[in-house]
Amino acid sequence: MNHPASIIEVVGDLASADIGGASAECCTRVLQDFSRVIAWAEAGKIRAAQRLAVLAAASPSISPEHVVASATRVSIGQGMQTFKRSAAIDAMPAFGDALADGALSAAHVDVIAGAIGKLDDVEQQLFAQRSEFLAGVAGRTTPPEFARTVRNEMLRCQRGDGVDRLARQQRATYLKTWVDNASGMWCLHGEFDPESGATLHSRLIRTIEKLFHATTPENAPTDPLDKQHHLRALALVAMTNGNGAQAGGIDMSILIDATTLTSGHHSGTVIDCGLPIELPIETIRRMACTAEVTPIIVGADGVRLHLGDTTRLANRAQRRALRAMYRGCAVPGCCVAWDYVVIHHVAYFRNRGPTDIGNLLPLCTKHHHLAHEGGWKFALSADRVLTIDRPDGSTNCHRPPKALAA
Repeated sequence: MNHPASIIEVVGDLASADIGGASAECCTRVLQDFSRVIAWAEAGKIRAAQRLAVLAAASPSISPEHVVASATRVSIGQGMQTFKRSAAIDAMPAFGDALADGALSAAHVDVIAGAIGKLDDVEQQLFAQRSEFLAGVAGRTTPPEFARTVRNEMLRCQRGDGVDRLARQQRATYLKTWVDNASGMWCLHGEFDPESGATLHSRLIRTIEKLFHATTPENAPTDPLDKQHHLRALALVAMTNGNGAQAGGIDMSILIDATTLTSGHHSGTVIDCGLPIELPIETIRRMACTAEVTPIIVGADGVRLHLGDTTRLANRAQRRALRAMYRGCAVPGCCVAWDYVVIHHVAYFRNRGPTDIGNLLPLCTKHHHLAHEGGWKFALSADRVLTIDRPDGSTNCHRPPKALAA
């Protein structure tokens, strides 16, 4: 854990930093120091909450949740998050030390807290044995990337097969509604099992495409992410009014390795549904009979793509092939999922750039804007090495997408 003198030194450096005239390298160091101090402060809040819980056990007049909420000027619900983090650190102490050292963020601890809440006592004990490993992974990855590793570890710890887990998730599905007193807005929050969630997600995406393919409401937010949230809400209302996309199966492509498809799960299984969910192979096989599910089969070398009986790439086949190579936006470090990318012509279509797989790259809205209006220049080699030239003169080369070996 950081010695207090170390934090005092960092805070002193931050207080004296001339950010207004700083270089990019200086701003990077300042942000790293701020993250370190914030993580240390979060660790201190958790220790204070833990002590409050001990005091409350001896004096029932103390309400730890109310004390935390009042002292930190947040709602009771937000104050409870501190106690969820505390429970996670109690179960996996390595995360407490790493948080105090600034090696990871509170968001990483939130991922652990969410995972622990979905495991029974025996599964939690097995999961806690991976504390050191997971803390190390958290220190090298963003919270969304870390969440994928945590989901894999949860699968290793959960008893029963995937069908049993799906049944538990189906029993835990719920939806609650309330009215926010401050805004007067009607709110809802729910959690759905992966199969139901995939169905709802697919229907929402189709409804958004149906209603807003050519036009966007005049009062839609200008921020791209807020705009997507707004359109999704309008699509949900349209679905309840009978104006949504026609009901049907799930329209998705599922990335799966050949061995799993033919023989079932193994140590190197790859199943990616395009959403951060896990579905049992048995469920996928059943869905394929009634829904619009296209399997993208990856060979053992992770390179040869067997796209059913397809022999010539059309638009949809090209998207499937790109989907097999990229999980979302192709810019390294970007966590935007596949459902929210657009297919970009590296050599612009207006300049007679071909619509073939060697000239196509999935980009999120932000990076697509940078490619067209932001001065970023993308180049893609024959083996899909991505080169990005930025307006400031910097150039970065990125390796081809990782092979998905069976």
